[in-house]
Amino acid sequence: MEAPPSAGQRPSPTSSGTASSPHHQDDGDTQPIRRTHTSDPHPIAPGSPSRPPWRYGPSRRCIVQVTALGHSCVLLSFESMHTSTRTRILIDPWLSDHATGDGMGRFPRVRFDSNALAPVDAVFLSHAHSDHLDPYTLVQLWQTLSPAPTLLLPVTLAYLAPVFREYLPGSTIQLLHAHRPVAFRDLELMGFFDINLAPTNEDDVMILVVRNGSEVVLSEADANLSLEDPEFRAYISGLLTGPGVDSAVFLTTENELTGTLLTKDCRTIEDREALAEHAMDELLESVQDLYTPNDDPSDLWHCAHLLRLVHGQGLTAPHELDPRWQQILFPVRISHRVREERAAAARAGFCHQIDRLTDGAVHCITAGRVDTCTPLSGLTCLDQDDTRRFNPNLDFFPALPCAPLRADLRDRAEQHRQILALLNHQFLPYLHGSRQPPVLHLLASYGGRYAVRVHFGEVVDDTCLDYVLDYGSLGFIEAPASAEPPQETYWANDLEDFLAGHCDEFSTFCRTQFPGQEIRLQMCLAAPLLNGALVEKRVRLHFERASQGKTPAAWVLPLFSTH
Repeated sequence: MEAPPSAGQRPSPTSSGTASSPHHQDDGDTQPIRRTHTSDPHPIAPGSPSRPPWRYGPSRRCIVQVTALGHSCVLLSFESMHTSTRTRILIDPWLSDHATGDGMGRFPRVRFDSNALAPVDAVFLSHAHSDHLDPYTLVQLWQTLSPAPTLLLPVTLAYLAPVFREYLPGSTIQLLHAHRPVAFRDLELMGFFDINLAPTNEDDVMILVVRNGSEVVLSEADANLSLEDPEFRAYISGLLTGPGVDSAVFLTTENELTGTLLTKDCRTIEDREALAEHAMDELLESVQDLYTPNDDPSDLWHCAHLLRLVHGQGLTAPHELDPRWQQILFPVRISHRVREERAAAARAGFCHQIDRLTDGAVHCITAGRVDTCTPLSGLTCLDQDDTRRFNPNLDFFPALPCAPLRADLRDRAEQHRQILALLNHQFLPYLHGSRQPPVLHLLASYGGRYAVRVHFGEVVDDTCLDYVLDYGSLGFIEAPASAEPPQETYWANDLEDFLAGHCDEFSTFCRTQFPGQEIRLQMCLAAPLLNGALVEKRVRLHFERASQGKTPAAWVLPLFSTH
């Protein structure tokens, strides 16, 4: 988790063939905003085959169906090239009302009949974040779907296979290895990972590509593909526009999280307006980077039968809170992104289609266009987009406490031991290995001293200690808190809970954060694979709760009970 105007007017979004959809209307201002920016590309290393490894079969136009279930959850349905049967793959099913890792709510909340989604032939989980891998949803699905779906897992989640087998009876697990196509029923599936060298908390997100003869669907999930790399871009173009493809769908999740996560911390209307402008600038920068003009006729954006479908933005404040929360969290919306992408693509002369998914609807797609969009029978969306229209002038400023997530008394001696072990046995090797920047440069930039401050207890006035790394030590040393401000600050209880699998890097949405320049320890704890043991604890904990009939609401809502 974790962006200046120029003269002139943008051309119509449809002027170059980039069609706007008849199925959706923008909410809010529909006039695109034109701004320019500069950005420095980050280093990217090639990491993909030069040519997509598909076995091209006979081409026959079918109809792919994409059912939008909110946030990143979609149900893909493909008609067999040879029979009238369909294969249905459910992607990233988070259908409960709360995300236990993020401590947030879902938008929209959905209710569905037991047979509304059936049949489901496979469930694909792109990565382990709780808004994509939700044990409560999975337990419910396995209790209602018969036969049980095949569980498609990225090889990076292989360590969770024993947990799935324990809590999802009768599971058949199929691991997907990068760039290795596999047959599934009448489809061909392939997964791969992005190639960005800078470490993130989503390095392990697997992109899924599904091919059904002449139809291809790519599900990006949270990967944010590095299309600025020419070789990687050519590879993606080949997947979506190569020989025999006459209908391609690029599914992308765009959460525009900067505005959503930071507007809650604004204390004045002016702060909120400034943040909204910053969030829009960030959106415009990302759109301009995405649609840099090029003359390569084989580029994916020059393909008239490619449809870029945008969805996401399903994380919000729990609906049990004051309803005004919904009007301050989303200064930039999916409709804004679609509008700006259409305008940028038109300016660049690209001819692919750009549309958004309608939650709770089945989208029938042929030749890279949405032919029909109809409600899914048996499913109800409890929330509508117009209920969360951003209101910067709303006199509502949530007072979030600066406190640990859980303020119960702990064994402080044990916390001291855990924190020193964490800093020296995990964080320090992470700093040296990531080299973002090298540790010597990091120390030099802070006068030769890097301090992580930890508060013990439940209020700021309780005991706090600094854990200091400097040129004179081989590791972090515990010391009394200095008068100098630290580089990072945390609660001991939160660190202990993280190590126990009781929270993750997003769980502090309901808290006011300490001021600080860095969150390197937090990013270390969020690094995929490095923290597989912590993820396994968290996933197992919530499978156990789900199997006992407990709800995610009972886990999330007490975190807000202090305010």
